[in-house]
This record gives sequence, structure tokens and C-alpha cells, in this order.
Amino acid sequence: MKIAMFTDSYYPAVDGVVVSLTTTSRELKKRGHEVVVFAPEPTDGDVRDPPDRVVWLPAHAFKGYSGYRSALFPSSIVSQIKRERPDIIHSHGISFAGVQALLASRNTGIPNLLTYHTMLAEAADHYAPPILPVSVIVRLGWIYQRNFLKRPHVVITPTKAIMEELKEHGVRTKRWEVMPTGVDCNRFSPSVSGKAIRERYGLGKEKVILTVGRIAKEKNLELLLRGFSELSRKEEGLRLLVAGTGPAASEYKEMAERMGLGKSAIFPGFIPDTELASYYAASDAFAIASKFETQGIVALEAMASGRPVAAINSRVFNETIKDGISGYLFEDTPESCAEALRKAIHDVDRTKDAALKTAVDMSLEKCVGELIGLYDQLLSRTKPSLLLSL
Repeated sequence: MKIAMFTDSYYPAVDGVVVSLTTTSRELKKRGHEVVVFAPEPTDGDVRDPPDRVVWLPAHAFKGYSGYRSALFPSSIVSQIKRERPDIIHSHGISFAGVQALLASRNTGIPNLLTYHTMLAEAADHYAPPILPVSVIVRLGWIYQRNFLKRPHVVITPTKAIMEELKEHGVRTKRWEVMPTGVDCNRFSPSVSGKAIRERYGLGKEKVILTVGRIAKEKNLELLLRGFSELSRKEEGLRLLVAGTGPAASEYKEMAERMGLGKSAIFPGFIPDTELASYYAASDAFAIASKFETQGIVALEAMASGRPVAAINSRVFNETIKDGISGYLFEDTPESCAEALRKAIHDVDRTKDAALKTAVDMSLEKCVGELIGLYDQLLSRTKPSLLLSL
């Protein structure tokens, strides 16, 4: 079948949405399906060789969040969909591109699914326009989401916790499905070597704690820096590798310097997809302090890589990590974070088997197989409009 994927976030920006979309697309194409992505066109010419065929939507830079673009409403979207003739429209956002996906579905009868990736209200503190109080922005945001999410044929959430939270805010849908983005257990594996990465940064025999992701204020990186600083005062030979880039990268680098971390905290910047598995392999433990996640795929990638994980005790991670069994959970304090980091770096394979089992249970092959089954169900119940033949 042919799937049209709509997204408000795409290359050159790389975040959880982009990782989810491209990971799923890769497995779909591996199984013989065709994928075309509808995404906001880059505004700086830096496309970073997207792995999919893309229909670029006219867009402008989103001033509130560096690196992101907002797709406008081109009148040609329906004709573009008719020209592409997809079997399924799968949206990965609820902003401009998501609205266009709904318009295309309504005008053609093609089934429309939406995967809910981002709790928008939780970013309001950091990116709400100053013309309105944050409380007003949050209230308006939930009104919009309740109105939007009742329209797709299916709304997919990566975790049960996110589905339940949306319901608590009054969201009603035509159909709910809990379906995580799968982790590629062949690509992320204990057998991968991290030697080249350790040599690149001169890590020697030091204990390395890795975190991966977009460096933004809502990701709570300050807590991880403070937890690492706390632990560094008690133990020697530790390094923190903060892999990724984003609008707050400079701010957190300066924060690390002010904390006196110096060379202990390394910010390598953007990590090519081809090297990511080697970064996990180069680490002794993985850590994530973000409460903003709807799944936290990076934690699963670390677990599949055989690395102990220390994660904040939030709605998502306490669903996928059993404290002391498949990883370590910490509270929103530097002291709790430091203790979880200490346990993780001294883990000595204590949580490895349970973590690997969790990753296998959420493998890419299994999750995409379930997604294809959902596509088939919708196709058997929905017939595209005759508009496609006009």
C-alpha cells in the first residue's frame, strides 16, 4: 500500500517526531510499502538528505522555536493527494500539516490516522507568546486539541499514560489505539562497538553517561546537569555526553561551565543517524530527565543496546521501566537524579536482561506489523471518494 505521512516537524530539524516517522517509514518500505512525506519546506536550504520522498509544503520559520517551520495552507493540497493516490493518510502532528491532512482526507475519503507525539500544553511555559498569559494559552490549546482530535478515524498514542491523560482533559476520539514507535533491535544491540566514539573524545576508561535528544528547555536538561554535578563531587572519572542540538544548546553549555563541569560535560552537537548506535555502545549508562516525552524512544534504544537507563519518574517512563529491575527511576531533584546515575554506572548487567526483554517486546518489527494491521482494518471499512478519479 501507499502511505502519505504528514508532519509539522521534519529535516533539517531532528526530534522525537522525526525519529518516529523515519523509523516507521524505514520498516514499512522494507516490507514493500511506499511512503511519501508531506512536510514544511526548509527555510535555510539545509535538508540533510531526508530518507523519504518528500512533498514540501510552503512554510515560514517559526520564530518561537528555532529550527522549526510552519506550513501554510496551499490550495493545491487536495490535488496533490489526488496525484499521489495514497491508500492511507497518517498524520504525525496537529498543527498546520495536521490540518492539511484532515482536509485531504475529508475531500477524498482516504482514511486518516493521527499519532499524537507532543503534549503541546507543557511547552507553553517556554514558548507561549508574551501577549497572553500562559494559563490562557494552555486553556485555548486544550480547546483546540479537543476539537481537532475528534476528527481523525483513529488517534494513536505511543503509551497508555498519554491516552489516559488526554481523556482526562476531555478529549474524545472516533477510536483510540495505543501503539508505540518500535525500536530497531537489530540496529541497536549489545553487539555494536563504541570504541571509535570513545577514542574520538578521549574517554579512556572513564565512566560515560549519555543523553540523547533535542536540547530544548522543556527537556529538563538542567536537572540532569545538576544530578551529574552532584555525583561528580562524590566519584571521579565521570563524563557526561550530551548528544544533540536545539534552541537551548548554548544556554546549557554555559550552564555546565558555570557549574564547574568543564571538560566533564561534552556537547558533540548533531549526531548523524549512522553513528547513533555507536554512541549508545560507547556509554556505560544512559540518562533522561525529560517529563515532556510521550514515549521516550531514546530510552528504549539504550535498553536495546544493553545499557542501564536512569530516567525521571514520569507518566511515560514508569510505564516502560520497572525501578531496579529494567532500569532506575529518579524524582525531580538533583540528589535523586545523582543516586539513580550512581546505580546505573555501577549496574554491571543487573538490569540488562529485563531491559532487553522490554525492548524486544516493543520491537520495530512487532509495532509496525500492528500498524499495518490497523491500516488494513481501515481500508476494509473505508472506500476512497470518487474525487480521486477526477
